[in-house]
Amino acid sequence: MADTGFTVRGMRGSDLAGVCDVARAALVADPVTPELFARKVFLDLNFDPRGSVVAESGGRVAAFLTGFVRRHPIEDMADDSDRSWITLFAVHPDFQRRGIGSALFDAAEGWFRQEGKVATLAGPYTPNWWIPGVDVNAYPGAVEFLKSRGYEEVMRPLAMDSDLVNYRRPRWVSEKQATLEAAGVQFRQISPELVPDLFAFLKAEFPGDWQRHLRETVTRILRNEYPARHVHVAIENGAVRGFAHFEGERFGPFGTARSERGRGMGAVLLCLTVEAMRESGLHDAFFLWTADSTAKLYAEAGFRESRRFCLMKKALG
Repeated sequence: MADTGFTVRGMRGSDLAGVCDVARAALVADPVTPELFARKVFLDLNFDPRGSVVAESGGRVAAFLTGFVRRHPIEDMADDSDRSWITLFAVHPDFQRRGIGSALFDAAEGWFRQEGKVATLAGPYTPNWWIPGVDVNAYPGAVEFLKSRGYEEVMRPLAMDSDLVNYRRPRWVSEKQATLEAAGVQFRQISPELVPDLFAFLKAEFPGDWQRHLRETVTRILRNEYPARHVHVAIENGAVRGFAHFEGERFGPFGTARSERGRGMGAVLLCLTVEAMRESGLHDAFFLWTADSTAKLYAEAGFRESRRFCLMKKALG
């Protein structure tokens, strides 16, 4: 597809340096390295250059867009094969306001329609999403651009960060832990004999990509590459009822059984994991996606809002 001064085509490996140059200039809040991009885009099982495209001008990458349709399902996850996703897009400041962004979206959305997809979401693609939508403070122009193309706001998730150096466990969490333990709840670090129960719990309560995250971390624990404190579980009546996990400075995923929510089990797991991160020598913790309804729980453990996103969706018709 061509227009005055630029050409839109499928992405190649040789475009990687140019793509990262565009990202460095335009995606000021989101560092993109060649290694990270290759892992999240080129190595994704669903990568297809018909959906991941660049705009080239004068032999230079002027803009890019990474779009996906799902050909390989995620284990136990609900069928989402009628959807498509745009995970990252950027136009270099030198080339903005020339219609290049619109041309990229025309190409990607046209392919999505050819593939029979009924909707496109900007952001939350599993397994290789970058951020859960458009950062409304870092990229306000991108929000308006998407609205102009018929994308509508679905929700506004937030990211939160915590200063672990100044973390102090709330007293009520210790009291809650004592009450739960007196009632028979055990809080333990992962060990080999707990692996089947943990994954049976995940399959029942959190089907989908979280199983992959935990499988990778537990494998590293069992290889003695990570200490066991990277994963905590709550056990009651011989069954796993909740878990929490961290990977480097990134907290999560974590969750409790639907039937157990409201008992304080999640708050205890949260604090145990934050404390494990601190004991690992980390100074900060973060996660990229929660809702305002659950932010209060994280705030109790010292997390504060650091970014706000707009998750957007378009019906393709």
